[in-house]
Amino acid sequence: MTRRNPSEENIDKLLKASEDLMSLGMSFTHKIDTALGEFKRNLELMMRSNFLEKAVREMLAESFATLENVVKANLKNIDQIYTEGGDWYSFYLGKAAGKEILPPPSRAPNAVSEKAKAQSGS
Repeated sequence: MTRRNPSEENIDKLLKASEDLMSLGMSFTHKIDTALGEFKRNLELMMRSNFLEKAVREMLAESFATLENVVKANLKNIDQIYTEGGDWYSFYLGKAAGKEILPPPSRAPNAVSEKAKAQSGS
């Protein structure tokens, strides 16, 4: 079975699709971050009112801080996945989508397992 190299047109289509996917991921990340910020502002306004007991305010503040940390960490991971995915495509194909790309860094096996352990604990 012979292997054909992809045509320039197919490579360009793949790079365009990869770039579109990365843009979609960045847009998705930005929208979630913006919504979280709006929710935080509204929550802070409600927490300043006299209608909530002090204990409820403290519980809400702590719960939101935990939620915010988890969401921010996941958004950072999503952004990293899209960025590294684009780097791998560009490195593999020998072309970049509008920028110069260096070979992606190799990951140590134990670094991945430590990251997985940290995420499973949250």
